[in-house]
Amino acid sequence: MTRKLEALKKMEIGERVAEEESDHLERYFVETDQWHQMIDGKIDVVYGPKGSGKSALYTLLNKKDGELFDRGVLLASAENVRGATVFRTIVADPPPSELSFVYLWKIYSLSIIAKALREYKVTNEYSHSLIGALEKVGLLPAADSLSVLFRAVTRYFRGWLERDTKAIEYALTIDSTTGTPTFTRKTEFSEKSEEQNLGDIPVEELFEVANQALDKEDLNVWLLFDRLDVAFADSLELERNALRALFRAYNDIKAYDRVRLKIFVRDDIWQRITSGGFTEASHITKAVHIRWNEESLLNLVMLRLLSNEALVEYTGINPEEIKADYAKQEELFYRLAPRQVDTGKNPDTFNWILSRTTDSSGNSVPREVIHLLEITKEIQIKKLERGSDEPVDDQLFDRSSFKEALPTVSKVRFEQTLLAEYPNMRDFLVKLNGEKAEQTLGTLSGIWGTAEEKTRTIAQRLTEIGFFEARGSKDEPSYWVPFIYRSALNIVQGKADAP
Repeated sequence: MTRKLEALKKMEIGERVAEEESDHLERYFVETDQWHQMIDGKIDVVYGPKGSGKSALYTLLNKKDGELFDRGVLLASAENVRGATVFRTIVADPPPSELSFVYLWKIYSLSIIAKALREYKVTNEYSHSLIGALEKVGLLPAADSLSVLFRAVTRYFRGWLERDTKAIEYALTIDSTTGTPTFTRKTEFSEKSEEQNLGDIPVEELFEVANQALDKEDLNVWLLFDRLDVAFADSLELERNALRALFRAYNDIKAYDRVRLKIFVRDDIWQRITSGGFTEASHITKAVHIRWNEESLLNLVMLRLLSNEALVEYTGINPEEIKADYAKQEELFYRLAPRQVDTGKNPDTFNWILSRTTDSSGNSVPREVIHLLEITKEIQIKKLERGSDEPVDDQLFDRSSFKEALPTVSKVRFEQTLLAEYPNMRDFLVKLNGEKAEQTLGTLSGIWGTAEEKTRTIAQRLTEIGFFEARGSKDEPSYWVPFIYRSALNIVQGKADAP
């Protein structure tokens, strides 16, 4: 086996999805200023495009539970790190309004706090009364599963909303003398509005008890909410109600200084749920937007490469010296890769990678960059195994391997991200197979068989989700397909001829 083939086979660049590389993430995670702000408790809300690294922050934060505990922080996830989403049970039968969703989030948050207090064995009069009261009304089942916990919360919540004069059930109350939570058996209920009915649930008082339980031990609790794009992907209306309610709950819960919600949400979803106005948005100040540029992405790639002992041995470099100097990182990248993929007046290789992996938003993100490099590596290994010429000098990758990797990345992005998230757009997207990269309203109307106004609406939606880049003027727009989706649909360069 040649030295190049051996180095390539031992090299790990990473997985597309952070949850799939959680065991290795700490080795090559880029500790940005955003990360330090997050772990220091200065950030509550993280916005970013899909694939930008929100889940990497979430995953690594979960792995730092021991370190955070030493700082007096109890970490509690509100969602499974991987697998089926906890919130799938409410998709078929959601709460009837945004207000009811606010209460659902608050009750669920209380249950998670009590679960954390129980697991971390926080014992004082406040924690004892909170845990005991929630257990007795079924809001804190013995099972550790978040799915079981959320089902218990939704069961209790629906029972409360649907109660009538014949109902006999246990209900949470606050003892007026001691101020501690307890439970009572209620048998009569008068007709009330939804707001009055929900107002009978003593959530604010219960949060005060939870806050006192934490304060007495000088502890804080962080509740982590991620994967919200997966949870409510099937319904834009449900997504809007659920996530607006979550941010309203977040703003209310800020009143309790020992409790913090940490929410990870995609840029496009945030824009969607706040369109038309959202007063609570102005109160969300402890937030950060994840943004990547050429330098930060190259730094991310090089830190991943430098975590491989086989590569360090192959190049004979001092990894710490390279990590400390961006110019040396760039120099090493072009020692391993050709200066250009397409020769002539074309971008250098890393900018070629960025241009081929970015959707119409223009936001470059780690996910597709990592995927392209991983597939390029696999293709290069196969070439060397079958006896093809080695790349020149110290290079591990040749130009053609980058080009051959792009169709795989395009197909995965198109099928596993775009179609998976927006299945209602499938018919319009697949009809573009084999068409030109630039279209007008007229040519799109011909392809889709739709009237111009309908065509404009569809094209606008495809622009919003990153498939089309809108060009031209408002009166005479054209729509351009970025490189990331072209291979998947056999789209060819050029502008479609007017009908």
